[in-house]
Amino acid sequence: MDYREALLLRAARETGLLDAVTTDAGTPAEVAESTDVTERAARIVLDALAELGYLAVVGDEQDRYEPTNEALGFLATADVRSIGSAPLTIDSVEFWLQLPETMRTGEPPELHDDWTEHYMGGMADRDAAGVRASVTAAVHRNPDAERVLDAGGGPGTVAKEFARRGFDVTLLDRPDVIEIDRRFLEHEPIELVAGDVTEGLPTAGNSDGDRFDIVFCSRVAHALGRAGTREFVANAYDALNPGGALVLTDFVRGRADEAALFGAHVFAMNGEGETYTEAQFTDWLTDAGFEDVEVRDVPGVPDQVIAGRRPVN
Repeated sequence: MDYREALLLRAARETGLLDAVTTDAGTPAEVAESTDVTERAARIVLDALAELGYLAVVGDEQDRYEPTNEALGFLATADVRSIGSAPLTIDSVEFWLQLPETMRTGEPPELHDDWTEHYMGGMADRDAAGVRASVTAAVHRNPDAERVLDAGGGPGTVAKEFARRGFDVTLLDRPDVIEIDRRFLEHEPIELVAGDVTEGLPTAGNSDGDRFDIVFCSRVAHALGRAGTREFVANAYDALNPGGALVLTDFVRGRADEAALFGAHVFAMNGEGETYTEAQFTDWLTDAGFEDVEVRDVPGVPDQVIAGRRPVN
């Protein structure tokens, strides 16, 4: 999606045009009547949205517009699997437009009511081949693993892949995320736990002494800040069995394309995050007690794998 499409969608959302045409208004005149835009503006934007595939032109006079499947993400906030990435992209544009203020104050923008659903929808839209490649890389770090913790697992895309391969899987994320997960992961063999990865990780079973064989975390470290990432790594060490592996996937500055630019994007979003170098990740894992620490590329995955092993003794 280039900047013109993203800004057009944002304008359509901010003016109410997008809501109108995806609910009860079909013609430019009806859209103009139900919003504060002119009929000419409505016609121009509706034509552009139709050309982009979000709307279809219907009716004998070819002046009525209906949403297509591409637009379902703007309607389907109850099911993150149907949202797609477009709503999150529009939210991201808003973060960038507010970046000057975030830079001055250090305070992130306020999040709207549907932000978590949009974020989850964008994460659920991840490339399936990339998810499989990331899970395979994690399994290679501990081929004998049985229990996996997906820390900050969002919509459960990765957790489901671990479960499909026969692992006993626990997904940990913020309470608002877990509440959404319960709507559509209830039939999956995945234990859902609400919590904060920087405050502590759960056990792997009913006993307080049960630990995991793999702690996996995909594209979360960049949002935690330096102190938060260090705390999470230390918590992961405590949550692992001896010989267990911590496996992160994230954009490593100096190795991933445009990693520093991505760090600026995360800062625009939450006022905290950034991306980190290979040396920083290595130091954090080593300081926590991990051995055999490595940072490597994985074919088919745009970010890198950062991994370490808890010593057996």
